[in-house]
Amino acid sequence: MTRIQAAPQSILLEQLKLLFNVLPHGVLANLCCVLLAIFLFNNAVPSPQLYTWAALLLFLTLFRWLHYRRYLHVRDNITQSLNLWSQFRILSFILAGAFGSAGFLLFVEGDLIAQLNLCLLIICMAAFIVTAISPNAELVVTFLLLQTAPLILTLYLNHSDVGAYLIWLMAIMLALMLLSALRINRAIIRSIVLSIEAGEREKQLHNYQERLSHYINETPLAVIEWNCNLEVIQWNPAAVSLFGYNATEATGQFLPALILPKTEQDQLWQAWAQLENDAGGHQFILSSRRQNGTLIHGEWFNTTLHDQSGKMIGVMSLIQDVTQRLENERLKEEFVSIVSHELRTPVTSIKGSLALLASGVMDDDSDSGREMLDIALQNTERLHLLINDILDVDKLESGHMEYRFREADLVQLLMDVIRANSSYAEKFDIKVATSGFPEQLIVYMDPDRMNQVLTNLLSNAIKFSENSGKVTVLLDTETDKVRIGINNFGEVIEDSARERLFSKFFQRDSSTTRSREGSGLGLYICKKILERHGSGLDYVSTREKGTTFFFSLNIQP
Repeated sequence: MTRIQAAPQSILLEQLKLLFNVLPHGVLANLCCVLLAIFLFNNAVPSPQLYTWAALLLFLTLFRWLHYRRYLHVRDNITQSLNLWSQFRILSFILAGAFGSAGFLLFVEGDLIAQLNLCLLIICMAAFIVTAISPNAELVVTFLLLQTAPLILTLYLNHSDVGAYLIWLMAIMLALMLLSALRINRAIIRSIVLSIEAGEREKQLHNYQERLSHYINETPLAVIEWNCNLEVIQWNPAAVSLFGYNATEATGQFLPALILPKTEQDQLWQAWAQLENDAGGHQFILSSRRQNGTLIHGEWFNTTLHDQSGKMIGVMSLIQDVTQRLENERLKEEFVSIVSHELRTPVTSIKGSLALLASGVMDDDSDSGREMLDIALQNTERLHLLINDILDVDKLESGHMEYRFREADLVQLLMDVIRANSSYAEKFDIKVATSGFPEQLIVYMDPDRMNQVLTNLLSNAIKFSENSGKVTVLLDTETDKVRIGINNFGEVIEDSARERLFSKFFQRDSSTTRSREGSGLGLYICKKILERHGSGLDYVSTREKGTTFFFSLNIQP
């Protein structure tokens, strides 16, 4: 950690604060000293000398008090406070000289009691000065010397035996007070430095906590702190957005029960054990449950929290919603699986047919040659449809799909689609029937795109029907709408597959060995086209009534 060093100016400002804070006590001490001097020396010292000294001291004390009052008004201004420091020093030296002048103004020659009283008075004031102005070593040393030197000099010039003892007494007391003042000064300076450094550390810690709090509150990742009992300690706004619970609802709750499905609640205990043993559990993906019951996938990035003894006491987790990412990865895998199968099979057929024709083996058998050409043509058409589906998806998602809406006969369009798929139905021995068809039904639509929708739905119904089954095209006309349905009997589609059924590249059998060809894009394309027609695609599926895909269109008046 970077060493924090107190700046000299900061130390000086703290010294100044301590010196000025003790001034009220200094003023009181000065008044007491004046009153005590008047009481002790009223009859021993000539009145002009005594009261001149007392008046001088009172005047300086009043000036000191006014100086203190001024400081109270400017103490928050660094520049003005530093300017007062020079004035404070000068006034202190003058005051020290005034105190020291008592050494000859109040000295009574030949009066031992008066001399002892004067020594005690000056020593008492010096003792107070040691504690009052010790924050500054230069100041306290100068003050003590100015205060005691005149008395020592007067005693020396008096040449009395008692004066010699008093000189030694005063000298020893002065030395002791100087040593004490310097020791107190070092302790005060050290205390000031530690206080400033502690303040800086506290400020840095506060800034760090503010930045950390800002990061936690503003990060788009959910931040959850949980303890060894798997209880929520912290829950940031992103966690509220991700899981739906506010901080009050989440704090203190058992985390697995709060956001995990029952099937995955044990995984957090396992994760705790891995984190505690540092066994590679710092990152994992969990399925989570939002407050409204919807499931999401979250990627957890975990940091362990420890106490001073190193014991793990909690975990800070950053959680990113990767539901869409995993879905994109699934779509990518589906795309690779489907496209690789849908490309490999026709390409293999085309290559085999063309290879046989190129070898000349069938030059004498025109029927077999024609059959090989038909196989190559059919598989080329299959590739063409796959490429068209992929291009259509790109156009739909980029908004570049062209639509040409006009009034057209829906009945005629349906009959054309049924005729176009008749040979495909014969391939699976499927009969295509109609129900509820009027002679004519005019709707506002894009006939080409609607042909694409109906062809896809009908071919799917044929492809997924039971062998030798029946597909029925249904029309249900209302006042201003017509409902188009295509029914077949085959495998029942569960309601749980509804959302994924209309997504890209979804197939109930996505293996490369599936029995039915298809890109998995047809229903997605149909849904997008119908959305532009102001409609939607849905289905009902039961074993008794079969599966019916349906949508509605507006009838033109």
